[in-house]
Amino acid sequence: MAPLRRRYWLALAGSGLLAACSSSRRRLAVQKGMLPALWQRKLPKDWAIDSLDLRQDLPPINPSINSLVLSDGWAQALPSEQRRPWPAGPVTEGLLPIAQPLLRYGLPLGFGPWLLVLRNRADLLKGDGAARGWSLLLEPSLRGQLLLPASPRVVLEIARRIGEPQNVLTQLRQQALGFGDRDALTLLLNGDAEAAVLPSRAVVPVLRRDTRLQALLPESGSPLWWSLLVQPEGGMPPPLEWLLAPRSSPLLDQMLRSGFTPPLQRSLLEPALKRQLRPELLLPPEQVLQRCTSLLLP
Repeated sequence: MAPLRRRYWLALAGSGLLAACSSSRRRLAVQKGMLPALWQRKLPKDWAIDSLDLRQDLPPINPSINSLVLSDGWAQALPSEQRRPWPAGPVTEGLLPIAQPLLRYGLPLGFGPWLLVLRNRADLLKGDGAARGWSLLLEPSLRGQLLLPASPRVVLEIARRIGEPQNVLTQLRQQALGFGDRDALTLLLNGDAEAAVLPSRAVVPVLRRDTRLQALLPESGSPLWWSLLVQPEGGMPPPLEWLLAPRSSPLLDQMLRSGFTPPLQRSLLEPALKRQLRPELLLPPEQVLQRCTSLLLP
């Protein structure tokens, strides 16, 4: 990995990750956007939360950090000696089968699909439009109006679902206004773009209040995003009661409304899913979920 730039060291120093821990409070480092605030607020008072604003490189883990919440990409980037596989126990019971392979990196806390999101382009979904799925990204009228994820792995996985990957990648580059996740939703809402590929956690909360947006999960499936609780060597996990809290309402309903789906078996989620606006975007139908993929390293 490239050396950390000066601004990252300054940001980390400000967050206390590089400072000696003078407090007896345990510490949970959370990557921005990877843990709903309403769940964070339920953490016991003897725990403190440090925010990680990751852009290019993962900082060295300070010994004062007991656990980390990271995306699947960053969790896999951690050297294996700096993370422990998650052991079987109460928090692994009831996990979806698709979550099991991630236990070697940490405990899956939340997941969801990447979605195709349109702004004021319902015309593209008329007739057999929705059936075209990811191929809609190549619609000529979207040229220069499309925002794609910063992750090459996500873009490549979507390209594979459209056709021959290298040819499709060339076409997607020609379509793209830009590649990036941080400002994509803002640009879309402001009318600077007409289409974007975004994680469900960013899209679902906005659909409730902005009728200009249309979200599509193609029948061919989608790459999945994951939030993982990573256990460094010598660290300790948050309390079991806190880890199990999202399995019941009202917290479960609140998390689903925020676009964050605990990766639990369908029977455990269905009562709360029925109360959501677009449940299929939170937990895809079984036949679609079987076509979704986690972006795991070999």
